[in-house]
Amino acid sequence: MFGHDIRSYDLKVELTKCFNGHGIVYLAQHLPSRQHVAIKKFLMEDLKNDFNFIMEESKHLREFNHPNILSYYTAFVHNLDLYFILPLMCFGSCRDTMNNYFETGFPETLLACILRDVVLGLEYLHRKGYIHRSIKASHIFLNESRAIIGGFRVCTSFLGEGKRVKNLHELPPQSTKSLNWLAPEVLAQNLLGYTEKSDIYSLGITACELANGVEPFSNFQPTLMLTEKMRGYQPLLLDCTTIPSEEVFAQAMDSGVGDGNSSQTRQIYASRQFSDALHKFAELCLVSNPINRSSAHELLNHPLFKQCKHTSIREQFAARGIETADFNTLKGDESNLTNEFSGMTMDTSGSNFEWDF
Repeated sequence: MFGHDIRSYDLKVELTKCFNGHGIVYLAQHLPSRQHVAIKKFLMEDLKNDFNFIMEESKHLREFNHPNILSYYTAFVHNLDLYFILPLMCFGSCRDTMNNYFETGFPETLLACILRDVVLGLEYLHRKGYIHRSIKASHIFLNESRAIIGGFRVCTSFLGEGKRVKNLHELPPQSTKSLNWLAPEVLAQNLLGYTEKSDIYSLGITACELANGVEPFSNFQPTLMLTEKMRGYQPLLLDCTTIPSEEVFAQAMDSGVGDGNSSQTRQIYASRQFSDALHKFAELCLVSNPINRSSAHELLNHPLFKQCKHTSIREQFAARGIETADFNTLKGDESNLTNEFSGMTMDTSGSNFEWDF
């Protein structure tokens, strides 16, 4: 359906830079079908040693076929530019959505729908012998109907040289950007190594990030974060049952938790109460010993997801008056195009909008 002629696509909006500034992501329209897509454009001369890295990543994505795993329609080269044509994630990443609508975290029912979709995607990945190794809010995308896992830059497989290895040992490439989310056994770098259970720990950190609006350990130095993880410290979902004292919370605010007035933000957390199911879900994911940590398959039957049976991500957004833009009304020559798009769907300022495989 999607061809290899760039003239078949109308590039409407530049959404963000990607891959350390070597790529650009556009909102575009496939003219023959009138379908809106996302296009990632790379200047091949800028990629140099990273070209094989990108192609290996795209090779992984072509091996996956699951509604909760990001895919791409096609890829081609035109005038020394490399193009990937992808489905459009109309709300961007979960990090984008929090920045735009839910600064202190997602409401529980919407959060439960997102977590269910992520668990479904992880169960599929793990069953195929892969570890994602970078689960976080900025790598979970939202379209009108579901959450989709992206960010496969450091995804790896247990399968190599015709056999399956039991454990991995090396740190993921570029792991300095993901230390807060990495499991203690990944950071420990010992002979025991780590398995797909490390993704479940990252999911627990992400659950706290999505519930609170900020990732755990954001105010920790790396050495302290590592020490606390090794000691078995579990971050908390912030509600009326867990909110710290005003003094402790104000100190955390000074370190980057939330925006604006600390007293007002604390009041928002203190006025809500998450269910026991959500608290226990996070606790199960954050168990320090991976042997005792639940698998993705086991988490599929968690009581948290009962509240998803009679609703959907689309319904939850609509109930809060959050709608997608009418992309057909966007014109590339309008001076206020980016602002119009941003105001209706996502922040496209570049620093806040994140789009990655």
